Amino acid sequence: MSPHSTPSPAAELAALYVSGAMTTEERASFEAELDAGNEAYAAALAALVPVAETLLQSIEPVEPSADTRQAIIDAADAKQVWRGWDSDAASHALFTLPRDEGVWEDTGVEGIEVRRLFVDRENNRMTALFRMAAGTAYVPHVHAGPEECFVLEGDLHVGDTIVMHAGDYQRAPAGSEHGVQRTEGGCLLLVSSALDDELV
Repeated sequence: MSPHSTPSPAAELAALYVSGAMTTEERASFEAELDAGNEAYAAALAALVPVAETLLQSIEPVEPSADTRQAIIDAADAKQVWRGWDSDAASHALFTLPRDEGVWEDTGVEGIEVRRLFVDRENNRMTALFRMAAGTAYVPHVHAGPEECFVLEGDLHVGDTIVMHAGDYQRAPAGSEHGVQRTEGGCLLLVSSALDDELV
């Protein structure tokens, strides 16, 4: 690219997508174009992901102050929307949720959204999709019940040693603690867990 050339619209959108700077609607629109086979969008994204991963790997982690850490936990805890979800109506009939239906909701952590699939308050269980934008991370938490996580798309780093990719599965028993869960390129997760995990 010459000094006087301007990025293509696809390149600009890909940069916003990788950096997590898109709104929920913009991100959904960009992903819809990818799903539809938009070659310009796919090429722009493929060119930027390695750059973003290199930048993320070059950054030295910084331990936040106790006040900052607590403020982040309080903000995320207050917006855990699943804590307020009601149980689904009891039914013996099959239930199907098409991919283009359902609502993505804010989790309280920038760049991470959740889509409700099933809630059983009596047994303190939920099943949901979690969508994490590139470069985002979820805070450590203690499991109030068993948690199952299946990676549908992308990468998920759990603590300092575990890296999961599409097709990988993890189960955490009740009472166990998950360290920071982060993604470099973004990911989509299918999670079954308790409704009231404790952030730490």
